[in-house]
Amino acid sequence: MPRPFPYPGDMNTTIDFISLANAYTDGFLGTGILIIIGFVAFFSTKAYSTDRAFGFAAFMTLLSAILLRFLDMISDTILLITFSMFILAVVFLIRERSVNEFGV
Repeated sequence: MPRPFPYPGDMNTTIDFISLANAYTDGFLGTGILIIIGFVAFFSTKAYSTDRAFGFAAFMTLLSAILLRFLDMISDTILLITFSMFILAVVFLIRERSVNEFGV
């Protein structure tokens, strides 16, 4: 019976294992990791206001996306989407703070 995947060979580090798993999932492992980090960061800080929780989650996701991009686990498009989401979160945070402070 033939194997569905070729034998992975010599894997000495965790990075080799994660890269192989990312290759087997056609590049969706990095995107899945980012989604999980975003949800966990948002829901763990939900005790604060929504704008603060979204800002923190966007910041943590951006840091993770930069790391995953250096590991070549996500594409530039995913990094750009994450960066845009971070800018949106900062604008939302600034807008909510100005409404609370000035009432405008």
